Amino acid sequence: MKSLRFRLTVWFALSLLGVMVALVLSAHWHLDYELRTEKWERTDPAHPDWILHGSFTDQEVHDILSELLSFWAVVGLPLAGLAVLAAYGLARQSTRPVGAVNRQLARMDAANLARRVEAPAGDPEFVELVLRLNQLLDRLETSFRNLQEYSAQVAHELRTPLQLMRLEVEAHAAAMPPDLADGLTEELARLSGVVETALTIARAEQGRLEVIRETVELRPLLSDLLEPFGHLTSAENRRLIWSCPDDCKITTDRNALKQILINLVANALRHGRGDIHLRVRTRSPRVVLLLGNRTVETPATGMRGLGIGLRLVRALVAQLGDLKLRLRRGSWYWVRLDLPAG
Repeated sequence: MKSLRFRLTVWFALSLLGVMVALVLSAHWHLDYELRTEKWERTDPAHPDWILHGSFTDQEVHDILSELLSFWAVVGLPLAGLAVLAAYGLARQSTRPVGAVNRQLARMDAANLARRVEAPAGDPEFVELVLRLNQLLDRLETSFRNLQEYSAQVAHELRTPLQLMRLEVEAHAAAMPPDLADGLTEELARLSGVVETALTIARAEQGRLEVIRETVELRPLLSDLLEPFGHLTSAENRRLIWSCPDDCKITTDRNALKQILINLVANALRHGRGDIHLRVRTRSPRVVLLLGNRTVETPATGMRGLGIGLRLVRALVAQLGDLKLRLRRGSWYWVRLDLPAG
């Protein structure tokens, strides 16, 4: 669908051109009628001896009308161009408030729902639209905050019972069949991990996560963190290929960065196929980390999402503030993480 600016330009230009064509055709028809049909004789008051006789041949009428049409074409075409330019200018001026509102809305996300749209100077209709948008944002902010608090409360309430259940299972593991004890322990550990992740997300999205910045040598951190994933990729006949300069240092929260990288690599392993590529480049004053692999798409479900892992990554990136996360999905899924150099 064409843009509103384009449609307004076309509508205004066609309307103006239509009026011009109607005026030219009506004048042409009337002059043709006067020259061919009307027979008149008139004198000039300033010169009584000048007498005009209304008698023209068909060729003379044709020549007069052709000359007039040529004049209209010479004058009308530039006017038509000016009409299109004027239409575009008016359409651009008319849609400018809409563009201002769109830019403000594009900068809003879960981290700054408290912001509101400023009404641009314009027609009352735009002011009314902005008012309704701000009322909608008020309701969304209230609902989102309530959902955040509820999620945090549920996760907090579940953490203690799960810990108690794990202790009970470990204490009575000898009296259970080995397979049952191992299965229960594994499932309880998985549920505990989900609860802890939900709590971390809630704290990060609410801005209550403690951030301790320090200078981190990135290559040793990646080496320790990626070693277990290397065993997992080898078990699936895949490779984890990574590279990082030896002297690469960044300034960030070590634990938060580890959680971000673990979730990104785990999602690449779980939701992708083929080799996983990770490379680090130094671009002063930033350090760029790229992670990607081929995506998996199934006919039934389409492209699979990243779920809670990506939400945790986004929440931690927003909490740290000086990190930038960019995602690009296609036949390859690429994650770009910009980090502050140490």
